Amino acid sequence: MAPARRAVPTPLVAVAATAVGVLVLFFGQRALSPTLVEAFCPAPDCALGIGLWLTVGAVLALILSLIAGFAFRRRDRPVRRGLHIALWCVLAYLADSVTLWIIA
Repeated sequence: MAPARRAVPTPLVAVAATAVGVLVLFFGQRALSPTLVEAFCPAPDCALGIGLWLTVGAVLALILSLIAGFAFRRRDRPVRRGLHIALWCVLAYLADSVTLWIIA
């Protein structure tokens, strides 16, 4: 296998799986948003601020997974390594989301 082809699977899997996980969490929170807003922050600008920070967090999770995918690429099990990176990035996004909703 050519060196360039060996370098691609880990970051590609990491970014794709992170994108799927972050989108699921983002749209899940969007669906729960009316309930969460009533429970945590009744002001309309609070929900707007949280939505903005969730979007920024999603973009940062994708960038982080891409960087980690290139940093931790190896010849053995690139798909498994990419999924492992995506798991940690999605968990970080989930922790960020929970923190935002509690602090707001």
